[in-house]
Amino acid sequence: MIDVSYNNIKSGLVKLICDELKTLLEKLPREEGMENSAIKVGFVTYNKVLHFYNVKSALAQPQMMVVSDTAEMFVPLLNGFLVNYQDSRAVIYNLLDQIPDMFADTSESETVFAPVIQAGVEAFKAAECSGKLFIFHSSMPTAEAPGKLKNRDDKKLVNTDKEKTLFQPQKSVYEQLSKDCVASGCCVDLFLFPSQYSDMATMADVPSHTGGSVYKYSNFQVETDGEHFLRDLRKDVQKSIGFDAIMRVRTSTGFRATDFFGAVYMSNTTDIEMAAVDCDKAVTVEFKHDDTLSEETGAFMQCALLYTTISGQRRLRIHNLSLNCSSQLSELYKSCETDSLINFFAKSAYRAILNQPLKNVREILVNQTAHMLACYRKNCASPSAASQSSCEKQSQHIVVHLTVPTFYQV
Repeated sequence: MIDVSYNNIKSGLVKLICDELKTLLEKLPREEGMENSAIKVGFVTYNKVLHFYNVKSALAQPQMMVVSDTAEMFVPLLNGFLVNYQDSRAVIYNLLDQIPDMFADTSESETVFAPVIQAGVEAFKAAECSGKLFIFHSSMPTAEAPGKLKNRDDKKLVNTDKEKTLFQPQKSVYEQLSKDCVASGCCVDLFLFPSQYSDMATMADVPSHTGGSVYKYSNFQVETDGEHFLRDLRKDVQKSIGFDAIMRVRTSTGFRATDFFGAVYMSNTTDIEMAAVDCDKAVTVEFKHDDTLSEETGAFMQCALLYTTISGQRRLRIHNLSLNCSSQLSELYKSCETDSLINFFAKSAYRAILNQPLKNVREILVNQTAHMLACYRKNCASPSAASQSSCEKQSQHIVVHLTVPTFYQV
């Protein structure tokens, strides 16, 4: 999905994308042992309206179909939109050569956004498959269409109790879009190239619930930022991926999973849904103690992930983990995994700022840190004054990020 409004054409971004895709499509992820990728590709350009392209292999030239009714989005063609790249290479090359020239004289600066995602959802529904949308977008969607956004960057709200509203996504259309995307196995990756304010809290909401990613390049210039963008794009396209994933975490008696953090969607309290999952995604799970854990038998966790491979095969991947339990806090502090703890604190704080003032979130983190250090000093540190001083210095360096490990990062 390529935004062909004035800014993207003028900056040279559209030509850069089209030139890179000629090489990148040769490197689509494939199943081990397969010569070619089973992934099908389709192309849409857009500004205030959407342009779908028929790139069927039998055609000498690609055909454009325009959908101007963004309120009732539909896919104007089925046969020829999603195609095997190897079969339609010549037609696709023609299209990628023509796109920068077709819109070279455009003066259109307004764009739509929500209808672009909806178009992808409808395309996957029609093809009865899962997939990923790569959206290359430049500005806040101000054209008259579902999902139109307004500038709400109010500096007066900073450092007030209402500052949290700046981080909260505008719901309605985008909340429903997230549900539609997950139900259809449609993952959204957003490459954003803003030159002024854009409502990231809202525009990134769908990617953050579908297993997608957001890449932001402010005031993009091909000469200075082009290679950075292309590196991100190449990695994103080529990495292994699974679609339409559902994950469940089970535990032995005495504790249970109570909260989940990550680019996921949850329609109930147990099933973690992701339109796509790849090696760059982490799901953090918080557990709650319901009863005393046995030091003799330990604690057991199971993570079961059901997903679809890029060749369309449904698979189940299961991880089982057995952990030792201890009633000694000194053993606990020795065994804490710092990376997972930092991950947990960061995601907890990120979620908290949507509902609390930043100063409150900061105070919570400071209090948690102070509590951890006090707990270490009381239960783990040496009683002697000299060693205590040394131990305190060490604890400030090591233990400042640690807490009781009641969660497990998958």
